[in-house]
Amino acid sequence: MEKERRRRFKKGINFLVLVLVAGVLSIGVIFASSQSIDSSALVTYGFLKKQVDQLKAYIDNKINELDKKIKDTNVSSEQAQDISKLQSQLANLSSEIEKLKLQTAQFDAKLKNISSSSGVKKGDFIYTKGYEVIKVPKGKTILFDASTEFVVRVGKAATIVPKGATIIDLTSAKDVGANQQLLFNHFYLVARSDGRGFKALDDVWVIVNGGYKIK
Repeated sequence: MEKERRRRFKKGINFLVLVLVAGVLSIGVIFASSQSIDSSALVTYGFLKKQVDQLKAYIDNKINELDKKIKDTNVSSEQAQDISKLQSQLANLSSEIEKLKLQTAQFDAKLKNISSSSGVKKGDFIYTKGYEVIKVPKGKTILFDASTEFVVRVGKAATIVPKGATIIDLTSAKDVGANQQLLFNHFYLVARSDGRGFKALDDVWVIVNGGYKIK
């Protein structure tokens, strides 16, 4: 009878722990699909993934501790004390996950603020107020006005330029022709407003200073 009760107790605890772990892993999946970045476009998904991995390691360690305590439970009074401790530890794990969820919500809110940066629209172009972070969805094209500067931060992008034209790579001090993959963290300049820009092969995050339009 005692053995059966301990078996059911252990099964119930393991189920609760698995639910908590699943919650943490689901947050990781959300981050992986969004590739979010912060307001200065300097922090990528890898930063938050590291936090999720650390929390998962913490939970795994707690699971081992809980299993050991369950095995060491022999009498009813000790079992009651262990149950209380286990419940407290599970509550702490749940609290850690809630903190991570809150951090996720705050991060997404910051991302939405970035996406809705209030540029000034003149004609077909939207003009940034200084350097702003812009998201170009996969498959979309962004074209720049004359004298616009930009830096690709996240995602693959291939240049679009008219025949005989180029985009200036100020970092490498060279011209970039059509259908060339843009390099991360390189400082580019568009000399004329004649259809120069790039196509997003992934979701692309780019820092822009000047005029742009996405289509």
